[in-house]
Amino acid sequence: MDSSNPKSSFLTAAISKRIRLTLSRQKDRISPLPDSILHHILSFLPIKDAAVTTLLSKRWKPLYLSQLLLHFDDKTFPHALSFRHFFYSFLSHRDTSLPILSLHLKCRHRLYPKKDFHNFVSSALKRKVQNLTIDLRHSFSSSVTAKTLIVLKLRTITFDKTPFVYLPSLKLLHLENVTFRNHDFLCKLLFGCPFLEELEVKDLIVNTLDRRCRGVAGLSNLIRANISDIHINLNWLHNVKHLRLEVDEPSIVDCIFHNLTRMEIIFDFMWEMRMLKWTWLIKLLQNFPKLQTLIIDDVSNVEFLKDFCDETWEDPEIVPECFLSHLTTCSLRNYSRVNWEFQFVKYVIQNSRVLNTMTIQCAKFVDTRTKLQMLMELSLCTRNSTTCKLLFI
Repeated sequence: MDSSNPKSSFLTAAISKRIRLTLSRQKDRISPLPDSILHHILSFLPIKDAAVTTLLSKRWKPLYLSQLLLHFDDKTFPHALSFRHFFYSFLSHRDTSLPILSLHLKCRHRLYPKKDFHNFVSSALKRKVQNLTIDLRHSFSSSVTAKTLIVLKLRTITFDKTPFVYLPSLKLLHLENVTFRNHDFLCKLLFGCPFLEELEVKDLIVNTLDRRCRGVAGLSNLIRANISDIHINLNWLHNVKHLRLEVDEPSIVDCIFHNLTRMEIIFDFMWEMRMLKWTWLIKLLQNFPKLQTLIIDDVSNVEFLKDFCDETWEDPEIVPECFLSHLTTCSLRNYSRVNWEFQFVKYVIQNSRVLNTMTIQCAKFVDTRTKLQMLMELSLCTRNSTTCKLLFI
């Protein structure tokens, strides 16, 4: 549990107080509880606080050392030396045959020897860790191989050398603020997770821009992807079923997404690209023949465009296949009628044969009178589907 979170800190204090109050009474009501319950109690405490429980009685020492869910954060230590001493001491006293189900390693101090991070991670991997979160703010050059790892979350790490990665059991990979020397590094990381089912990527840094990488075609088991980064080629995700995209410019998509049934797209386009997003989206939808649910959220600053008049809209010559047989739900958030929004909604309503619900959520700056005008305007649009309901929020 993150000790920097106010709710977490409050809960930690409450648990510690409850333990002290209970043990201060004549009869200790907590220590006789089963190990499973005591382990659950300790799992809510940062590892440093959990260590303090060993002072209560001999009953608590083996419990502290046999925890399966571990959270190491050097924030509560005065310097790197004290944290690394605590970490190594904990592992040296712990039974090496015990697995680690979950390890969260968070390091912010600067003065660590580079070999420490290799030792920190390899110690966890050797103990058959299943869920690993690494938040270092340091460079990392070690190989990452483990047969048992199912969940891997990397934050604020810099890969300064090409990593060797082989994670045959990994199902979920989250990357946030991770720095790679070039795209080849990124591709090798993804290629080392052949059975990945969920991918979340945000704010990557790639020092050398080289998008020729072809090494991630093997993501054939991907089910969900949440992408907020330009360095991920959308073609790599062509097997995904649920897709969430945050985009600030159009990108080229060549593959057909045969499995995609749900997509949420968040627009954050620059002013000079304002007219491109809707025509680009229509073309993009042609790559999703089985799409059932489409959610669109425009978070661009459109308030200053409220008096903007759409230029001439031309309906695409080819209607996306999903409109003809699969699209049942469509939602637009932050609707303000600018930048061809009305034309896009009208096009969807007029061409979707099985559409059940079209939901429009107006932007906050739209007043009540304008909302009513928008509702009347959309209500007059011809609907191809006899079951289509227009919901205006």
